[in-house]
Amino acid sequence: MSRAVSWFVTLEGMATSSAKGTSGDTSLGTKKPDSDRISLVVINDAQLVVDGLAAMLSPYDRRLEIVGCEIGVLQPIPATVALVDAFGHPNAGVDRVAEAHALDCFEHVVLFTWKLTPAMAVEAVEKGASGVLSKSANAPELVDGLTRVAKGERVIHDFPVHVWSPTWAETSDTNLTAREIELLGFVAIGLSNAEISQEMYLAESSVKTYLKRVYRKLGISSRAQAVMRAVELGIAGPGASGSQSA
Repeated sequence: MSRAVSWFVTLEGMATSSAKGTSGDTSLGTKKPDSDRISLVVINDAQLVVDGLAAMLSPYDRRLEIVGCEIGVLQPIPATVALVDAFGHPNAGVDRVAEAHALDCFEHVVLFTWKLTPAMAVEAVEKGASGVLSKSANAPELVDGLTRVAKGERVIHDFPVHVWSPTWAETSDTNLTAREIELLGFVAIGLSNAEISQEMYLAESSVKTYLKRVYRKLGISSRAQAVMRAVELGIAGPGASGSQSA
């Protein structure tokens, strides 16, 4: 189905279709949320992922309820939390978060991703994300994160390498931009300029320009020094463990 076409399905519709033994009936519409549970809208461009999440969360139906799943162009479906999958979207899914937040029908928007650089996590929050949850989380961890977000807490899951450190982001006087922080994070894990250009969707010459700017701001002159500064600043390494993790 073309991504230009807007459609969504509900668990209620899928269950009805299964009970009747029919196939392909998506029963377009939304399910009225139960006020005693967290109402959740899943925003994802793959039906397989939507179905997988529904199955994963089904044992927790007393705590939360999926009231809608959106694929392609977003439509307003009032809910407590919108879970936005970053897969397949440029800019690490951050623009998708901004799009969902702009609908003004979700109390909270949460980015759901495998990995995220510190800079992109900061940008996601700036564009309306109440949390960033990892796809490596198991079902109890995911439900716990969604529950905490619904209660008003900002939840940032730990990621294997790139972890947002709120303390550093708020107190640093290095004047690094979000993109420069992102680049420094990639340098810290040993990526080459060519690899960084692919990750950041930049020409390799632009990466070199950014790198020179970072060196100048940090008062360093080598990649080894850049790695050390990234660790000192909490962008990478053991000191990167965020204070708001699940």
